[in-house]
Amino acid sequence: MKTKRILSVLAAVCLTLSLASCSGSSVSYDNGYSAKTESAPSYAPDYPMEESEMAWDGDVGMNQSGSAAPSQKADNDLAERKIIRKATVNFETTEYESFLEALNACVAGAGGYVESSETYGGGIYSDYYSRNAAVTVRIPAGRYDAFMASVVGIGAMTYRSESKDDVTMSYIDVESHIRALETEYTTLLEILDRAESLEDVIMLQSRISDINYQLDSYKSQLRKYDDLISYCTVFINVNEVRRTTPPNESTLTFGQRIATGLSENFHDIGEGFADFAVWFVTSLPYILIWAVIIAAIVLIIRAIIRRTRRKKEQKAIEAYMRSQNDETKEPPRDGR
Repeated sequence: MKTKRILSVLAAVCLTLSLASCSGSSVSYDNGYSAKTESAPSYAPDYPMEESEMAWDGDVGMNQSGSAAPSQKADNDLAERKIIRKATVNFETTEYESFLEALNACVAGAGGYVESSETYGGGIYSDYYSRNAAVTVRIPAGRYDAFMASVVGIGAMTYRSESKDDVTMSYIDVESHIRALETEYTTLLEILDRAESLEDVIMLQSRISDINYQLDSYKSQLRKYDDLISYCTVFINVNEVRRTTPPNESTLTFGQRIATGLSENFHDIGEGFADFAVWFVTSLPYILIWAVIIAAIVLIIRAIIRRTRRKKEQKAIEAYMRSQNDETKEPPRDGR
C-alpha cells in the first residue's frame, strides 16, 4: 500500500510539473512580446496527503492561494530584453602592423578581449606578399557602440554588418524549466526520505539523477545565453593592400571625381612600369640563359647555311671546270 502511494505521488508530481514547465507566467513587454502561462491543472492522489505534500500544488512558483512566489514575481519584472549582438567588419590597410596595434588598443580600451586570432599570407607566392588577419573580439554590451565608433577610424572600412538576436522568450523558457525541475527535485527528495522499500528508493534516485542531468543542461544553456548577452561578438577581417579602395563616387563632386580618376590612372601606369621593371630584373638569369641558347642556335644555323652555300659554290665551280675541259678535248669538225 505504501509503495502504491509513493508511485501515485511520483506520477502526479511528474505529470503536473511537465505541464507547468510547458507554460510560463504572463509577462508583457514594451515592444509587444508576451509570454503566456496558464495554471496547470492540479492532479492530487485519491488518498489523504500529508501536510508537507498538500502545501505543494504542482504549479511552478505558485502556492495554495494561487499567488506567485516572490522569486517568480522578480523574474516577471524583466525590464530589459535579452539581446545578442554580433557584427562583422572588413578593413583595408597599407600599414598592417600599425593597424593591428591600434585594434588591440581599441579592444583593451573598451574592456574587451580577443577571443581568437588568425593571420595568413605574406609568403613569396602570395599576391604582392600581402598579409591578412581574421580577429574575433568580445566587447561588453555597454561599451559596444563606443568600440564600434573607435574602431571605424583606424582603417578603411569596406564592409560592415550588424545583427541583433532577441532571445528573451527562449531565456524565460529555460528559466521556467529550471524552476520546474528544481521544484520537482525538492519534492522527490522529501518523498525519498519517507520511502521504505528498496524498489521505491531506486526508482526515486533514478528520477533524481535524470533531473540533475536536465538541470545541468539547462543551466549550461543559461550561462551561454548570459555570456553572449553580456559580451557582444565582433568579427574583424583585415587585408593588407598597396592602396586602399577609393571612396564611393556618388559622394564626390565633379572635380573630385576627375582628380580621383586621374590619380588612379597615373597610379596604374606607375604600377605597370614598376611591375615590369621588377619582373625584368628578377628574370635576368632566365633571360641570359635563353639568350645564350638562342645565340648558339643562330650561330649553328648560320654555320650550316654557310657550309651549304660553299658546297653549292664548289659544285658549281667543278661543273664549270668540267665543261671547259670537255670543250678543249673535242676534235676539230673539219677533220684536221
